[in-house]
Amino acid sequence: MSGSLMYRAVLGLLLAAVSVCGPQRLHAQSTSSDAVQAEVERCERRIREVRVEIGNRYEKRLLELRTVFQKAADLESALLVRNEERRLGAEVELPLDSRHLLEEPRLLREAQLELLAKQTEMVTQIVQDVVPRLVEMKKALTVGGKLDEALEVRNSIQRLQDAGAPAQRLTGGAQVTADEVSMAYQSAKERADKIYKGVKLSLRGRVAGVRPDAKDPSNGVLVLFGGTDGSLVDCAFQSPEFRVREERSAQNVFYVVAHVNGDVPALRVQRGVVVEIQGRCEGFEGGLRFANCSLPKR
Repeated sequence: MSGSLMYRAVLGLLLAAVSVCGPQRLHAQSTSSDAVQAEVERCERRIREVRVEIGNRYEKRLLELRTVFQKAADLESALLVRNEERRLGAEVELPLDSRHLLEEPRLLREAQLELLAKQTEMVTQIVQDVVPRLVEMKKALTVGGKLDEALEVRNSIQRLQDAGAPAQRLTGGAQVTADEVSMAYQSAKERADKIYKGVKLSLRGRVAGVRPDAKDPSNGVLVLFGGTDGSLVDCAFQSPEFRVREERSAQNVFYVVAHVNGDVPALRVQRGVVVEIQGRCEGFEGGLRFANCSLPKR
């Protein structure tokens, strides 16, 4: 076993031992600040464990690739892999990052991309699991007037999210859910703006109802649920092309999106139905809003 692999194995055992003590430590916390810190530390520890695991996989893959290139008498590729092995041995705490990507040899780049994708997937899942709890803590601290502590929680959330995947602006037409966009804005508004604001997206979510459009009281907006916490997303359709309204039929309530000059509604659904809407994210100002909305062409 190489020195760096042994280092990661020992570190992994130490992290696993600490994990066993994690719940008891969190339970013993007496203040909100301590509880937040324990939650963040546990998440960061799990992220380090993932990096250790990916580092171990990467080191084994490098050895395999070097052996392949040596047997093929491909000196240049073998040297490049050996250089990466040496780099890996010197940077054991951050074994694989996007800045380490190499163009050649092709087999090495493919291995890097595969392991980076897996690392991002695993870290993102860890962060997604903890962020809702941290958001609730941030809200509680804000309501309690502990604004500086709430700010620290917000900064911690953003740091953890960046560890999963740095904030990158989505391309037009990207598919998102009302839940994920709402959670992103509750977590860190500035970061969410970098990703979503101003981009026309394909938004999927459950219908909550219809209410007057704050920016155009003569029309309504279709409202989607933005999560289990009661958050909502307003979808304002292109005016004057569309009209949004509520209809009652016997004991049933329907929410309708209709073309002004059309006889048949473009959309007629009840509460809880999942719909897909195309619209431009306007960010969060008193509420999360999508504008210039339309329905996908069928």
